[in-house]
Amino acid sequence: MAFRFVAALNVATAVWLTVMFLILRHPGFELNALMTLGIAAFCALAFWSARAHVPVWMRTASLIGSLALGVCGGWAIYQDLQPGAHFEGFILVIGAMWIGQAATAITAQRRPT
Repeated sequence: MAFRFVAALNVATAVWLTVMFLILRHPGFELNALMTLGIAAFCALAFWSARAHVPVWMRTASLIGSLALGVCGGWAIYQDLQPGAHFEGFILVIGAMWIGQAATAITAQRRPT
């Protein structure tokens, strides 16, 4: 249940980031928008894969992807807290949510709800 909640929040935040990239149009916004749209699609797949009667390969892909997303979240937080970096508070929140998805993925993929 927690995994699906965090995955749904991650879908919402990734879509929000995509829209913000498209509205603000900072340099490199195209690649950033594409990346966050991909994260939204993956989190939607992870949300769906936590259900019963889903193939094992989908659960495995969701677990591996969620763990990778958690590593990306940790890296984003690390980069945001570096001296001289332009601090963005939302990066801490989203990075923590990505780590949360990785942490809850381990138990969610073993016992689907």
